[in-house]
Amino acid sequence: MSSRRRQLHDEATVYHFQLARRIPIPLELKISYLLIAALFGTFQFGYYGTTGILSWMIGLIAVELVHFIIIRLTLIRVNEPEFRRFRWSLDAPWIGYVPVRHIELGLFRRLHRHALWFGLCVIAVAYPWVHESFMISLICWHLWTLAPRSIVLRKLRGIRRDSVLKLSPTDCSAYYR
Repeated sequence: MSSRRRQLHDEATVYHFQLARRIPIPLELKISYLLIAALFGTFQFGYYGTTGILSWMIGLIAVELVHFIIIRLTLIRVNEPEFRRFRWSLDAPWIGYVPVRHIELGLFRRLHRHALWFGLCVIAVAYPWVHESFMISLICWHLWTLAPRSIVLRKLRGIRRDSVLKLSPTDCSAYYR
């Protein structure tokens, strides 16, 4: 064996993943997901006028910022925070601050649960000071953003917590190590 091959062999790390479940994301689902957001914007404009469309736009930014802060704070609490695993995405249905590498299913569940409940708490705290259209926008954007993640987690029930999850624009895959 050559020295180069022996060096690669001695330093090689092999990961063995077994596909546990793959959830395909068809194009029709992506289109309907984005269409819901457009219909929501149309409703806001039709019912509240300019205030509604501004609330619709600002609400998305506000919700994504709240989700970003919650995810970052939750990752700091975890023993080994790896912020490089996450980045901003505009690929439907994974819009927002999402993992772009493999992530443990248990950690993904925890992040999603924290984003859902703490996000609702932040929105509830803002209730007395914001306009009605902005409040509707915050709640709808919050639920709209987290809906695909909730559906994936629901479909992955029964999968071990130490499984690894990979999100891509075309599918969501869970692997056993």
